[in-house]
Amino acid sequence: MAAEARFWFAALLLLLPCLSAIAKQTYIVQMNHHSKPSSYATHHDWYSAHLQSLSSTEDSLLYTYTTAYHGFAASLDSEQAELLRQSDSVLGVYEDTLYTLHTTRTPEFLGLETESGLWAGHSTQDLNQASNDVIVGVLDTGVWPESKSFDDAGMPEIPTRWRGQCESGSDFATSLCNKKLIGARSFSKGFHMASGGSFMRKSKEAESPRDRDGHGTHTSSTAAGSHVANASLLGYATGTARGMAPHARVAAYKVCWSTGCFGSDILAGMDRAIVDGVDVLSLSLGGGSSVLPRHDRDWRVHCYGEGHFCLLFCREQWAQ
Repeated sequence: MAAEARFWFAALLLLLPCLSAIAKQTYIVQMNHHSKPSSYATHHDWYSAHLQSLSSTEDSLLYTYTTAYHGFAASLDSEQAELLRQSDSVLGVYEDTLYTLHTTRTPEFLGLETESGLWAGHSTQDLNQASNDVIVGVLDTGVWPESKSFDDAGMPEIPTRWRGQCESGSDFATSLCNKKLIGARSFSKGFHMASGGSFMRKSKEAESPRDRDGHGTHTSSTAAGSHVANASLLGYATGTARGMAPHARVAAYKVCWSTGCFGSDILAGMDRAIVDGVDVLSLSLGGGSSVLPRHDRDWRVHCYGEGHFCLLFCREQWAQ
């Protein structure tokens, strides 16, 4: 009897780490970044120290946010999340939210006319001039770079202010980017943690920014696709296709995966896009209550109701 008790006790000890891991999930922590002690060289170091104080492992920190949002995303259990909420330097702790894809409402937000796609009183030439060399960052399911909508024929050199890059992968070569599609990145740590696996073990789906759904390629093409003559719609109709701003550049940020789009990945894409130098950041997502930023010092944000949003962020100098 004693031997049996010892066996089950030993088995319980072996199971405890597994139970602890199962109890953990991704939380987004909003910090008062002005409270960073001078003893920490960077906000990343400060956030890491917060996690270490909770006896959290080093790889619990998934993302650090410094531009679109101030804080971090981490894998925590409920007790650790509650301890963070009690910190004076923490403004909020939120469970990672799953969002779903929606159809873009960018034309409505920009004030474009429904039929012509133009601003009232302005011509196509005016629109082309206004959008010349504007960099549109699209956070969605990625991009299919071979699409003719990303043909860069006649496009001038990429603006020197661009700091982004084209990620390589088993199915995505950096050479697929050009003067039209100037950047492509992917963010999947939130997706992998929610799927029960470590983000260090990426699935084939997450190896590149390639669009496996089609939604990201569609929204990118709608926003800034090149002129495509004799375009075909599933072989049933032909004509000329073009995006709203055919002279603009496109940078794709893949934040949506097979199960949807997690807030932690979306914020990481936003953060990186702003650092890269995008002028317009477009999303078309919906879901639960949003923890995503509704305003920032240099950006204008438009939200469509609680829990449903199609945001378009514009740098003030271009929006004016």
